Amino acid sequence: MTQDIARYRARLQEEADAARYAARFERGSRARIDRREQRAVRAIFAGLPDCRTVLDVPCGAGRFLRTLAAADRRVIGVDAARAILTHAQSRAHHAGLQAAWIQADAARLPLRDDAVDAVFCNRLLHHIHQPAERAVILRELRRVARRYLIVSFFDYHRFGRLRRLLKRLKGSRPNYDKQPTRAAFCAEVAACGLRLRQIVPTGPIWVAQHYFVLEKIG
Repeated sequence: MTQDIARYRARLQEEADAARYAARFERGSRARIDRREQRAVRAIFAGLPDCRTVLDVPCGAGRFLRTLAAADRRVIGVDAARAILTHAQSRAHHAGLQAAWIQADAARLPLRDDAVDAVFCNRLLHHIHQPAERAVILRELRRVARRYLIVSFFDYHRFGRLRRLLKRLKGSRPNYDKQPTRAAFCAEVAACGLRLRQIVPTGPIWVAQHYFVLEKIG
């Protein structure tokens, strides 16, 4: 088992950690991030009219369920942590939304080939630092997708010096050297049998997060 994937599998297994994570985008600056992400994801799926089924992995507390389930799309939420899935199920129940929930991880999905029209993978791959480990996940997402993959990418190298300076002023020292450049990530997805259809920003030019809308080749 590779180190980054092992850490991913171990995340949010405790109820206290899951509860904190479930609420982290509900207030303050993270609430503004959530609004930006939701707006970008709505725009992406509005441009995919033939998408009727979506796999959300890792789905966390089901933050994107309402957006993904719009236009009568069927949603399957997958996460490695049982504790966080209980929050997702509760959110779906209170919102009156239907979804299927599976405890599994992105590197080993218990789904057949071409099981869903699209896979949505948010805020995972930037935690996976080794290209070979990212490829394991990308190839598995490609396997279960009939056509589309939407994955988040953080372009930390753009304005990299400024980002480091601002982080130091806040008391942290991020290691962006472990993150791929945009060109390197484009090469990685191409090597996994995926064609870049669109890059969608989530905010102004200085915001690192973008969504890569990918299409399965072959």
